[in-house]
Amino acid sequence: MQYIFLSHDVDWRRQGPPVEHILERKDRFDSKIFEKTKPEDLYRNIPEYMEIEEKLGVRSTFFFRTIYENGNLIDYEDDIKQLQELNWEIGLHTDPTSIDDIEKIRLEKEKLESITKKPIFGNRVHFLNYNLELPNKLEKLGFAYDSSLRHSKNRIDEKEMRYFRNNPVMQNLGSYGMDPSKWIIEFPVTLMDAYLFTHMKIKEDKIISEFKKTLDISRNLWDGEGLYGGVITVIWHDNVLKMKGGRMYQQILEFLTSQDDVKIMRGIDLVEILKN
Repeated sequence: MQYIFLSHDVDWRRQGPPVEHILERKDRFDSKIFEKTKPEDLYRNIPEYMEIEEKLGVRSTFFFRTIYENGNLIDYEDDIKQLQELNWEIGLHTDPTSIDDIEKIRLEKEKLESITKKPIFGNRVHFLNYNLELPNKLEKLGFAYDSSLRHSKNRIDEKEMRYFRNNPVMQNLGSYGMDPSKWIIEFPVTLMDAYLFTHMKIKEDKIISEFKKTLDISRNLWDGEGLYGGVITVIWHDNVLKMKGGRMYQQILEFLTSQDDVKIMRGIDLVEILKN
C-alpha cells in the first residue's frame, strides 16, 4: 500500500500579501482570472481546497503559523474551527526562529491550541528548517510527528519516500527510553508545489506524470522492516490553487484516488497506522 500524507502550509496572513506583491507576480496566474477575482482574493483558497477534497472523499492536514507578517493567527479562527468540525487536521507551522528554543515552540503550540481546544500532534517548520535537536523538543511537548525534513529541491529523491522514527536514545535525548512507539515519527517532504514548478521546472501538463513516476519509485522500494518506503508526503500550499501549476490540484487528486493501492491520509491517521 502507498500512503499519501496530504498537507497544506498556510504561509500567508488571511488577508494575503499586499496587492503590490501579487501584481508583481501576475505571470504566475492566467490573465483571465483577474477579470473575475480580486487580487487580494487570489491567495485565499481554504474553502476551495475543502470543496475539492470533500468531492473526492479526501481529508488532509493544514499547518498554520502563529507568527504572520502584518497579520494574526486569530484571523483564521473561523477557518480552523470549520476545518476541525469537518474532520480536517490542524498542525503547527512553527516559526524558524523558534526551533532552538523549546519554550518558544511551546508558546506557539499553546497559541494554536487556544483556538483548536484540542491537542496539536503535527509539526512542520516554516521554510522546512530542521535540526537534529528538534525531534527531542517536539517529543517533550507532546507532538506525535514532524514533517520538516527535505534533502533536495531539484529532484525526486527516494530518501523522501519513507518515514522514520527519531530515536531519542541514540541522541541521548527524550523521555520515552526504549519504547519506539512513543518516538516522534518524521515524514520527509517528497513533493511540494514550489520545488516542482520552480526548482525542477516541471511543466503544468507534466505534473501528473511526475506523481506517477514518484508512485512507481515508491512501489519499488523494499520495506523489509517497515522503516522505508510506502509514504509520500505532499505539500500543496494554500495560496497556489489559482496559480499556473497549482491549479492542477484537483486533477492530481483525481489521479491519486484512481489508484487501487493508494490511500490519502492526514498526518495523524498515518501515525496511528504506523505505530500499531
